[in-house]
Amino acid sequence: MMKIRILLLSFFSFAFYLQVNSQAREWFNVTELFPGVFRIDDHGAVNVYLVVGKDSALVIDTGMGNADLVSTVEKLTKKPLIVVNTHGHPDHTGANYQFKKIYIHPYDINDAVANNDPEKRRQAASVMQAGAKPTESELFKGKPEQTRLVPVRDGYIFRLGDRNLKVIETPGHTAGEIVILDIENKLLFAGDNDNTLVWLFLPDCKPLHEYLASLIKLQGMRNEFTTILPGHGIARSSDFIDDQVKCVKGILDGSLKTEPYKSFAGEAMMATFGKASVAFNPKNL
Repeated sequence: MMKIRILLLSFFSFAFYLQVNSQAREWFNVTELFPGVFRIDDHGAVNVYLVVGKDSALVIDTGMGNADLVSTVEKLTKKPLIVVNTHGHPDHTGANYQFKKIYIHPYDINDAVANNDPEKRRQAASVMQAGAKPTESELFKGKPEQTRLVPVRDGYIFRLGDRNLKVIETPGHTAGEIVILDIENKLLFAGDNDNTLVWLFLPDCKPLHEYLASLIKLQGMRNEFTTILPGHGIARSSDFIDDQVKCVKGILDGSLKTEPYKSFAGEAMMATFGKASVAFNPKNL
């Protein structure tokens, strides 16, 4: 119970911080994590990534969609943009309307379309960004694009000239969740597959044993990446996957203690192993 109270206190404290400080800083906080790799923090809610290659650049997820993401990206690079969603949830597809073409796994296309509705974007922001609003100068003022969603599957490679980024299917958090491997630089852009706390209790989540298969798949590729760049939170080393695997196995075999978990998205049970936590639906194992 203490952990739940701490989590809830942290969430509401962070929400209050956003309300008080929403006008005190720029909406997007940009950090160059590695040469040519930028994390664009969408006002504390989610990470958007930009990978710049010799010939083109890849935008990984589009955030909440409340501010002018495309202009922020174009300040960082003038190269042609390729855009991909790791999955269809609103905090990862919100600014799709600012781009002409988006790659996404076919299983998540319908969610991405539904979540790009302006009212749904506002509803998501009211929860995840505590009602904070961009300044007038930070708003998107262009004409919304007739965004074309292009299906992408396991093994597809985005070629940026000197960088090749491979799509890896990792169903679990959603049926169409994908992660993106920067082959030459050994970076794994993980969407919501490898957050410190992974949600596996939402209605569109796959059963826990299918998520475990995705983790074991990545665990078998550990020599291909050194750093995990998650959709939420800070970068982690590749051995974080080991904690995730042990966490899910411990839930499934009953060896880990579980406790109730509450969030704005619903209630679940939660277990932790090492640095990894999973909130799950006990009826969807």
